[in-house]
Amino acid sequence: MVDITDVLHVDGNVLIAEFPEEMEMTDETFAKVNERFEELASQPAVDTHISNLQMEASLNDDVFTRAQEAAEAGKEFGITNWVIVSEGIKKMALKSRVGEISGVDISLVDTKAEAMDIAAN
Repeated sequence: MVDITDVLHVDGNVLIAEFPEEMEMTDETFAKVNERFEELASQPAVDTHISNLQMEASLNDDVFTRAQEAAEAGKEFGITNWVIVSEGIKKMALKSRVGEISGVDISLVDTKAEAMDIAAN
């Protein structure tokens, strides 16, 4: 079981979600992630969100729905920049769904270092 406090944390102005390979895709996990996201997103300095997708499981409609919910919640807290880190098609698939949220700018990168560079600018 993945500890949600390890999954989501803040670094400066960035709310970082590190989804590890062993991340479970259950309703209970998503509920905990969303609760922690809103707790951290409320910090005044946070204006960017990084999703580092390392989980092995394929992304399904439930994941896309939860990502859209997170993007909408982030907007409420002033988070309008979202950087998706992943190799392969996962980041493209997630961008296509989250990109539907008006007012949220999406960037796709291959590494967390690239994502942090975008967040710093």
